[in-house]
Amino acid sequence: MSMPAKWIEHDKSIRPYLWSHRAVGWPQTILGLIFMALLLFRGFGKEVETMVAAKFGMGYLGWLVYFGVLAGVWKVVTVPFSMASFRIEKHFKLSKQSFGSWVGDQFKGIGLGVVLGAIALSLIYASVSYFPGAWWLVCATLLIFFSIVLAQLTPILLLPLFFKLKPMESGDLKNRLLALCERFGIDVKEVFHLGLGEKTEKGNAAFLGLGRTKRIVIGDTLYEKFPAEEVEAVFAHELGHQVHNDLWKGIGISSVILYVCFGLANFALAKVVGHSPSSDSPYDMLCFFVGLSVIQMPFNIFQAGYSRAREWAADGFAQVKIGQGTQLAAALERLTYQNRGQFKPNAILEFIGHSHPAPWRRITLLQQAKG
Repeated sequence: MSMPAKWIEHDKSIRPYLWSHRAVGWPQTILGLIFMALLLFRGFGKEVETMVAAKFGMGYLGWLVYFGVLAGVWKVVTVPFSMASFRIEKHFKLSKQSFGSWVGDQFKGIGLGVVLGAIALSLIYASVSYFPGAWWLVCATLLIFFSIVLAQLTPILLLPLFFKLKPMESGDLKNRLLALCERFGIDVKEVFHLGLGEKTEKGNAAFLGLGRTKRIVIGDTLYEKFPAEEVEAVFAHELGHQVHNDLWKGIGISSVILYVCFGLANFALAKVVGHSPSSDSPYDMLCFFVGLSVIQMPFNIFQAGYSRAREWAADGFAQVKIGQGTQLAAALERLTYQNRGQFKPNAILEFIGHSHPAPWRRITLLQQAKG
């Protein structure tokens, strides 16, 4: 299909923005590979373990210090890359955040990472310590439940750490959104503004949370800049995910993949080093997770493809069930411009890792359907 000239021109105009981020991302990836190679093949990972064991022992505290040291070193090493990404967003006028505010968010992120990382590590350590024969099965199960808890806490505890959330003022749009939820049996009590505008020009909307914490969240950068019918159309797409139970389906598929990958990684590690991870060696667990990341790669491609399929289905819901295909197409076009997205990204990269279909495909299909 041929694309409109304005889409082609937009994709050309944002190349400096995209390549600026690639110029930061690619060296960081290479540095990460070098860092892993030093830890695994030059013996640095084992040396750190020996030093930590001598001072803290190899109980949970030793594990905490070991992985804390590695994570801390990586965080320090990558500070220049993080700052460069921040500067790119400022240069291209997408970020409205001050440097001080950005630094504050970095420290919040570190603090949150320490807390959540310590909890996750405690689950891993307990699995290895108390269930050595089936540790990977127990560990995967615990991590799945932990992720579900985090999904429940995100809209009420985690997201407000970084963005302001406030109930949308009463009015026709809010009433229509809640009426749509009621029409399709989705129990939601409130619609919230997400205060993106203080930090970015980018727009977004989503359902967040599970059960009683479920929230409709609409970024103020979308709500204030888009016509009401387009905001409703974006919401209709998100409602489609809820009606189709995509969140729970995604959790189910991710859980199966996690079990499979944990089992394969445990088997591979046992073949390479002669034993499964043990509670007295955080280095072995490091090796396990490096192997796990490699084993997960083809599964990540499958999950990206599945995610794109669910996005198509949500578009279809907005077009067929609610009759807002035309409005959704207009909103997607506006969002692509606003967020400096590509209308037509590289097809190979789209297939390998994009969670959403290319905007030109979605918009063209919705326009042709005349929903």
